[in-house]
Amino acid sequence: MSHIVSYVKRQKENTFFDVPFNEVDALVLSQFIYLKLDGLIPTTSEKKEAVYLYEIANNLDYEKVFMDERYRKNNTELFEAMVESKRFRRMKMNYFSDITSVLAETQFSAMTVFLEGGPNVVIYRGTDETMVGWKEDFNMIFKEPVTGQSLSAMYLQQVSEQLEGDFIVTGHSKGGNFAIYASMNVEDKIQDRIDRVYSFDSPGFRPEILESVDFNKIKDRIIKYLPHSSIFGMLLQSKENYQIVECFSIGVLQHNPYNWRISGNEFKKVDKLGRSSVFLNETYNEWLYGLSDEELQAYSEIWYKIMQDANITTMLQFTKEPGKALISLIDAIKETDDKTKEMAKDLAHGLIEVAKENIRYYAKKYVKIKDKNDPIKKDIKNVEE
Repeated sequence: MSHIVSYVKRQKENTFFDVPFNEVDALVLSQFIYLKLDGLIPTTSEKKEAVYLYEIANNLDYEKVFMDERYRKNNTELFEAMVESKRFRRMKMNYFSDITSVLAETQFSAMTVFLEGGPNVVIYRGTDETMVGWKEDFNMIFKEPVTGQSLSAMYLQQVSEQLEGDFIVTGHSKGGNFAIYASMNVEDKIQDRIDRVYSFDSPGFRPEILESVDFNKIKDRIIKYLPHSSIFGMLLQSKENYQIVECFSIGVLQHNPYNWRISGNEFKKVDKLGRSSVFLNETYNEWLYGLSDEELQAYSEIWYKIMQDANITTMLQFTKEPGKALISLIDAIKETDDKTKEMAKDLAHGLIEVAKENIRYYAKKYVKIKDKNDPIKKDIKNVEE
């Protein structure tokens, strides 16, 4: 068993002529776009020639490119492995787009790569370390479409005109959501050229988004993957079929692509999601659908306002100075007005009530379980206590 860095190293001598593009390559590229590549790759407006991966490797500011502390070590290893690999070192990159706007509440990044002997691939970045990026994630629950989704469709419409033949669209987390949204919302003549859409542990869509398009036209070309204890990928999940990947880690850590198990040239699959994952996601989704758009927006605004009051603009502040960030957050909560505190309390109370109902359901459903180590039984016992 290995992860994506091991996979790239193992494929070091194999070009896409030797081993065709596969699902693991799609995840490699979906992680690659988390690197801070602005200034190194031509933008959509510059109309310049694409650059090779090995070319930008010679002019790299490591502190900037790998500044995302969540993935710094692994991203560095992945990049270096790709540069040394015949499979990726001659990968050409173009049409880089990077938009972060507090006013529009969006964090959007996309690029297009041209693989020697392989397909052309449009890639969307998932949520980065900025708080506005996380705010957009919350907005996806009650707002349709969010700015990033609209930008994703505009980007695909624009760059597809520069591509020859069919192509692939991919993304991890929010990037996977953007990949699917864009593929659903481009002109028919462009949609017909989409060979596959890869989505890795990405949240689903509000019902009205799926109802606004002919989802069935693209559905069979969407390949969605979830870690076996998925949390993010099951949010608003409804019509998308998915495959389940075994991971090295547990819980929320499985969202990290470096924790996905790879066997040969594909993911190590399992038959079903873990029981704890099913329980958590049924509970959370039931709570979400039980709230009005106004209540969901209020919850999102409360969280974001507290972060702003605490002067927390990126998740890196929790990584670099966790104590200072936590103190600022606590102080901001204390200063919140009584009305805001009451709203937050009411919303939290609603989630707890839904959780209690689901606990009672699972307690009855698994009453005959004899294994004391069963995760659902443990969850039930802990909450009841």
